[in-house]
Amino acid sequence: MNRIALLASAALASAVVCSTTPAMGATIAQEPAPAVIAVDQTPAITQVLANRINAITVSGTDSGIVAVSAAGHTTRTARVRAGQSVTITDLDPGYRYTVTLDGRRIGFATPVAQVGAATGLRVETTDVAGQAQLTWGHVVNKGEGVPVSYTVAAVTSASSTPVTKAVTTDLHATLSGLNLNERYTFTVTPANSASTGRVSTATMHQTLAQIAGVTGPQSAPVPVAAPAPAAPAAAPAPAPAAPAAPATRTIEVCPAGYADAGAVCQKSLPYTFHAVTLTSPYTYHQAFIQTGSHVDYSASPNGGTYYAADQWNPNDGSAAGYYAVIPDGYTTSVKDAAPSGWTDSGTAWVRTDQVKDAAPAGYTDSGTAWVATAAKVTQAVPA
Repeated sequence: MNRIALLASAALASAVVCSTTPAMGATIAQEPAPAVIAVDQTPAITQVLANRINAITVSGTDSGIVAVSAAGHTTRTARVRAGQSVTITDLDPGYRYTVTLDGRRIGFATPVAQVGAATGLRVETTDVAGQAQLTWGHVVNKGEGVPVSYTVAAVTSASSTPVTKAVTTDLHATLSGLNLNERYTFTVTPANSASTGRVSTATMHQTLAQIAGVTGPQSAPVPVAAPAPAAPAAAPAPAPAAPAAPATRTIEVCPAGYADAGAVCQKSLPYTFHAVTLTSPYTYHQAFIQTGSHVDYSASPNGGTYYAADQWNPNDGSAAGYYAVIPDGYTTSVKDAAPSGWTDSGTAWVRTDQVKDAAPAGYTDSGTAWVATAAKVTQAVPA
């Protein structure tokens, strides 16, 4: 094949390749990117929270090393990144910790322990229709945090959503707006900043209407159109006379929830208590600290532990006298032992006492329990 033929063949092959390989297209139009017109410039707020059991959570800081420390307790550290949070665990509840970032103090927090249970829920009626008075007990143990809050709720069997609820730091609450014809389950849930405790539950076995012996609100009757007048009919025979109403008599009874106590009615609640921590400063006594001893000789006893008296020795001319071993040392102040019932915290003596709570609303302290009184009410009964 001559040179001209070879060139022609190469050109044909190149043309075939170009016709079967798709070419990449150029971008000729594109949706513009959105423009940023405003950005929140508010700096992050540093937060130090005791929102987990035996732990502290830190957020809103720059990057660095977070350390939490308290006198007499292990210092714990963790690394935090800017814009993120870190939780430091295994802390001792009930003690105030200082929180630092790279050695700079950023706050304080007191870790809390698991909150304890609510107990002994008691639900009673009041003089107001559709209202219930709730009382319960809860001993706040050391480290649970103060105050402990209580969520009080009432639900019906038809719905788990509370019909009414309240939040309080007291050991009593009043719920209103209850339907007289419904039976409710009442609950009390204790909570601190990091946990909730076991719920105390009480369920009604009768409606408020059944307990009070009344009928709850009914729907208004639907009006019925008057019938068209009819032709007069013969007068009916006279109906037999209605029997006389049965004779009744009145008696005095106690309101619901109260017991007969002679001239009055009363109901009682057992005492509840809360923990109070007492602190007492150390006391000291003087003590002699012996560092050694020396031997002393004198004509008469002058202290120490003596050996037998030395008699005059005519052979060596020594006079009669006393040899004694006398201790060397110093006197210093020594901390006394902790008094009975107290423990040593490392800075003082401490003791936790259970102190009786204040009487609930409407109750007085009888010396053995909280007591509420009410007058008897008159009730008609068949004679």
